[in-house]
Amino acid sequence: MSNLHGFPVDLPRNPEDISFGALVVARAWKYNGLPHWVVPGFYLGSDEHGHWLHQPAGSLVARPGAAHLAQTNALCLIPFEGSWVATLYADPADDFDVYIDLSHGIGWRPLQQGGWEVNSVDLDLDVIRSRTRGTFLDDEDEFEEHGLSMGYPEELKAEIRAASGALLDAVRRDEPPFNHSHRQHWLDKANQLHIA
Repeated sequence: MSNLHGFPVDLPRNPEDISFGALVVARAWKYNGLPHWVVPGFYLGSDEHGHWLHQPAGSLVARPGAAHLAQTNALCLIPFEGSWVATLYADPADDFDVYIDLSHGIGWRPLQQGGWEVNSVDLDLDVIRSRTRGTFLDDEDEFEEHGLSMGYPEELKAEIRAASGALLDAVRRDEPPFNHSHRQHWLDKANQLHIA
């Protein structure tokens, strides 16, 4: 990828000196350089799986031409390695339990006024665990269409296909970090944000 695409490249995979409660803006792009979803959150810490963010109910979730306020609390996991970003929902009334965006070019940079921004390129495929529809791979048609129209390299397509299969298996087996017992620790940490 080059800077001609419009999204930031060659950012470090991990932030430096990030503190509990720091603002983190998760910013997704499409491969053609167009902006996609932007979701603010707050840094909770890290474990063996990656960096955890709290995205509270009421947060503005926006992309060009669409915006809404988050109805429920969520956790966002930015892994240390791998081609994905996961959102884990906290409210059992929400149909989504796990929503994993297959992604590329994940990287962090500090914001000018404090806090951080984590950027990623959304590559369409999603691994979803729904409370009503089970676990499935979504948007395969979009992945194929955009692969042609946006020129995804064959190596990248193969990487994303392999990652989606492994993630689908992990979510179906309810492995950490996608299971409820693992995320409970981070939900408890999120409650400390209101105390601090």
